[in-house]
Amino acid sequence: MLLVLALTGCDPETEGKVRYKPVLLPVSLTVGPDGVAIEGETSFITPIGEFSIGAEYSLPPRDGSTIYVLLRDRKKGKTGFDQVFKVQTGRDQLTVVVNGTTTIQVKDGQVLIDVTGGAVKKVQFKRVDQATVKEGGDSFWVKAGAKWSQGWESSFYKPFVLTRWAYDDSTIDKWCGLGFIWFLMRLALTLVLLLVDLVLSSIFLIAQIAYMFFEATGRNVVWGVAILVVVVGWIRWLLE
Repeated sequence: MLLVLALTGCDPETEGKVRYKPVLLPVSLTVGPDGVAIEGETSFITPIGEFSIGAEYSLPPRDGSTIYVLLRDRKKGKTGFDQVFKVQTGRDQLTVVVNGTTTIQVKDGQVLIDVTGGAVKKVQFKRVDQATVKEGGDSFWVKAGAKWSQGWESSFYKPFVLTRWAYDDSTIDKWCGLGFIWFLMRLALTLVLLLVDLVLSSIFLIAQIAYMFFEATGRNVVWGVAILVVVVGWIRWLLE
């Protein structure tokens, strides 16, 4: 074991000196409600700034000892933002580890991580020469989960969105009793929209399954068929 550590830590640039390199860089990015924070040795990471998604911007030139990490939040602002960080690699090849399990490869000196859904909590950096990176990238379940999240975020309808919009009890004790009446009216609307949401959420689930196999085309077909059934039923009802 000592021999393995010695060979692993040997660096030819140190002229025969033995130096052990930890598997993980002593720094990480944590994503929380208050934004992104740098934990550990802050000298490894330099915040570059925030840029609107789709906007034209150029990052400062990098050398072989740095990579760029882009944290994308599609819900921030009107178009969403990329928060960019420059990470010092020390000329080691790195992979990025999300939440301690998911490994993301760095391509062309950049890695893009979507933090829109709030599932990403911690981003760490692991040296490739000591990291176990599977050929072909992540496992089937990791890829399936990522695709499910992608379909969820890109869908125009989210489960029970109408019910969540209608329900509001913040006025229940305001306006000398009128707030309670307004709450009852919204509660009645919530119960009506709950039935609509149950139907739409069922269609959403089928559309998500179709997205997993056929991407946006499959999802559009499911919603198109559902809308066609409603239109045909409505026309038949009018004719009767």
